[in-house]
Amino acid sequence: MRRSLEFLLYAGLILFFILRYSGDDERGSARQPAPLPQGHAPENFLPVEDGGPVTVQVGERAGNSVGTAFLVNGSGTYVSARHVVDGCKQVFLADPLVGMERVLSVTVPNNRDFAILKTTRFGVKPFNLSERIPAKGEEGYFMGFPQGKPADVRATVLGQNEMRSTGKYRMREPVIAWVERERRPAFPGSLGGMSGGPVISREGHVIGSAVAESRRRGRVYTTNPHVFREMGVLYGISADRLLERGVHPTNFELTGQALRRSRAIAQVYCLAK
Repeated sequence: MRRSLEFLLYAGLILFFILRYSGDDERGSARQPAPLPQGHAPENFLPVEDGGPVTVQVGERAGNSVGTAFLVNGSGTYVSARHVVDGCKQVFLADPLVGMERVLSVTVPNNRDFAILKTTRFGVKPFNLSERIPAKGEEGYFMGFPQGKPADVRATVLGQNEMRSTGKYRMREPVIAWVERERRPAFPGSLGGMSGGPVISREGHVIGSAVAESRRRGRVYTTNPHVFREMGVLYGISADRLLERGVHPTNFELTGQALRRSRAIAQVYCLAK
């Protein structure tokens, strides 16, 4: 009888520990991942683009040139590319209503192909900027003034890469690689003149700015969108900004026309001398 009681006691203890620790394992496997730190956007994993780093030769400015800029707040602040405005004696934005408008100040970092332009344009709706990394295969829409003329380009993400600028200044920076799918209106040749212009996601958010191209491979390169936070121009997503309905393959040309007409996207003129 005593042995029977001892056996039942041991069996009960063993059963208790089995249930106790198996319960802990189930709770552990059901734990939710820790939340991302405040102020950081979720990352999409992007493979590295084939072909090695992108090398860009930066020469001395030979003469006047053009590029693209886009509005990022309601106080007249535009974003463009460093190589568009570097070495300019004066920088202007083209205004279809009043002609050339002089840019008040230009700020460029020493490690990014990025520029902030201050103007007196008020009352124009700005873009929403996002630091979200686009996923491979995701579509984006480039808008600006390639070859000095208004046009738009649809492209898809290939991967990430590193851009190495050499010559007049030297720097390395992360970029996103895109492959061209469609130009509207159709035109041959370079996208030069679109530098500094926005690439816009299907949600209608700017997720980078154009900084380089590979004509032979049909590729375009944009800044890593984290640069918006680094440069202090990431103001958060607001419903009171442009493109609440997004952009898609059937409306991106009309959208680009409207954005240039409203001066949310502007042509940049560099006066070299």
